[in-house]
Amino acid sequence: MRIPVGIIDVSTGEPVQAELFDDVTIEDFLETQRDWRPVVLEAAQQLTRAGGRQAIVPRHFHWDWTRKEGDLRMLVNRFYGIRREDILQGLAKFMTAGQVCRLSGQAGKPLVYVDYLEVAPWNIKPLMGALGKPHRFAGVGTRLIEIAVRLSVEEGFKGRLGLHSLPTSEPFYINTCAMTPVGPDATKQNLLWCEFTPGQADGFLRR
Repeated sequence: MRIPVGIIDVSTGEPVQAELFDDVTIEDFLETQRDWRPVVLEAAQQLTRAGGRQAIVPRHFHWDWTRKEGDLRMLVNRFYGIRREDILQGLAKFMTAGQVCRLSGQAGKPLVYVDYLEVAPWNIKPLMGALGKPHRFAGVGTRLIEIAVRLSVEEGFKGRLGLHSLPTSEPFYINTCAMTPVGPDATKQNLLWCEFTPGQADGFLRR
């Protein structure tokens, strides 16, 4: 699958066309290590030199997508990426089994689990601010959450979605996506568990 999706070019404030794809390969994983990680490292080093807040450095900066190569062959896992001008702008891994709903009223029901979601560092405003540069594109993470919701609908889960949020990502999931924060999960380093109900998922897609 390769379909056009809209993201925002921050330099102009105008929507531009990117490409969503699901034929993710190890080459895409290698691209994150080659092109993404050095940018995050440079920003972290600059913050250290300037005495800035390390809290704005995404906690996923150490992720190594190449370790997920074996997951590409498992049917329960779905990988999606977004490219603009043939540059990888975002990458996500969703699971169609392994987690269930925890919210009252839908506890135990199946959902799509957002196992990993990462956007390219040049699309993270605070990170680029540490380097004195503007971020490039907005909406990449939102488009990846959108495909997760649509996958949930296709699987018969009615848009139900769940994830463990890193602290730096909580504003995105709670404020931007309007997911419901359920509470910290002691089995997952006390990361905040967030969910979409079918109604919330429908509202998200209609925005």
